[in-house]
Amino acid sequence: MSPSLRETQPLIREDSRHSVLGVDPGLAATGFAVLGGPSLDRLRVLVQGTIRTEAGLPVSRRIGILYDRLEAVLANHPVCGIALEDHFSRKSSPGAGLMLGPVVGIVALLADRSGIPILPIPPRELKHRITGTGSASKDVVQRALSVWLGAGLKVSSTHEGDALGLAFLGYSRMVSP
Repeated sequence: MSPSLRETQPLIREDSRHSVLGVDPGLAATGFAVLGGPSLDRLRVLVQGTIRTEAGLPVSRRIGILYDRLEAVLANHPVCGIALEDHFSRKSSPGAGLMLGPVVGIVALLADRSGIPILPIPPRELKHRITGTGSASKDVVQRALSVWLGAGLKVSSTHEGDALGLAFLGYSRMVSP
């Protein structure tokens, strides 16, 4: 069975110095991606996905599911850093920040327990650094990432796409000289 883009054989399983986890936090859907490689021009997707939780479950259970899944990602794909979409609140939906807080908290807890630094990245900065403009659409960001990560890049959700962008930018800041 050949590895798919969504779950590939790690290039550096035992060497976490050259890999970064990107996390786009959300209670309903959290995107994640681990990118690794010896240099920015040889960067590869090691794993990517979206963790979804059911709206009808208690918040504590949803947080538990997210924690368990992200902990498993880190156990299977050691990293030297975590690039996390910066926690923010929107005027149009001020309650969204209240639900992001616990998710950001579990990422911080996992990072602390693993001794991994976190790099917070605001959404506009991510778009600007990847595409050259802070107002780029998610489609434009994904097309720009495919230049670096391969034309066959498959992304199953916007959360996953954001996580790939976060991991890419995180790698360029935390690993690449």
